[in-house]
Amino acid sequence: MNKVLIIEDEVKLRENITELFESQQYQVATADNGKSGYDRALKFAPDLIVSDVIMPEEDGFELLLKLKNNPATEFIPVIFLTAKTMMASKIEGLQLGADDYIMKPFSAEELLVRSENLITKHQKMLKKGLIAVNEDNIIPKNERLIRDIIQFIEEHLSDYNLSVDMIAKHLGISKSTIQRKIKISVNKNLNQLIREYRLEKARKMIERNAGTLSDIAQTTGFNSLSYFSYSYKKFYGLAPSHATR
Repeated sequence: MNKVLIIEDEVKLRENITELFESQQYQVATADNGKSGYDRALKFAPDLIVSDVIMPEEDGFELLLKLKNNPATEFIPVIFLTAKTMMASKIEGLQLGADDYIMKPFSAEELLVRSENLITKHQKMLKKGLIAVNEDNIIPKNERLIRDIIQFIEEHLSDYNLSVDMIAKHLGISKSTIQRKIKISVNKNLNQLIREYRLEKARKMIERNAGTLSDIAQTTGFNSLSYFSYSYKKFYGLAPSHATR
């Protein structure tokens, strides 16, 4: 019996998805945020994780970073469910290692088919020994580079001095090489990637009311509220003060 972990903070939706998978003879475990979801994944060892993106305590991206950085969970397939239509968020999830992305509202049939396909693919890899023996057969080198960069940005998010030089030195790659590979992977330079990652983290913090704008600006590596507000408005088209709920 395949096992699926459902991580969703909306109670009714979580219950509906649980019933859907149980009707197909899946063993189901649930959690209501990324933090408890990660702990549940360690204990439950699911064959698949279906997770919301915007959640309290830890969101889907934070969960994914932890999963991909733990050898015990790094190869568990992950499907993100989200109502957001912003391309930046979808790209971020895929860059961090999400296996699929389904926009809400979605059909039950689509979720089941995609889930079954991912589980089947994962199990075939296990049988062939690809996952345990040779990571290069599963994760392209440029994709792994993106994950390493995102992880380093996350770990130094509040450091407004974070630079291309710092990242290149940490990864042991020349600046020209890293810029070329980033351009090929995501069609932007590394400074753009850093700035957009900071802004996306800030936007999610604002959505969760996770502090004052000054606190959020500092946490995401902007050395002044005015520069943060300018950058946010330029990127999203509205001032951060207008984005609060």
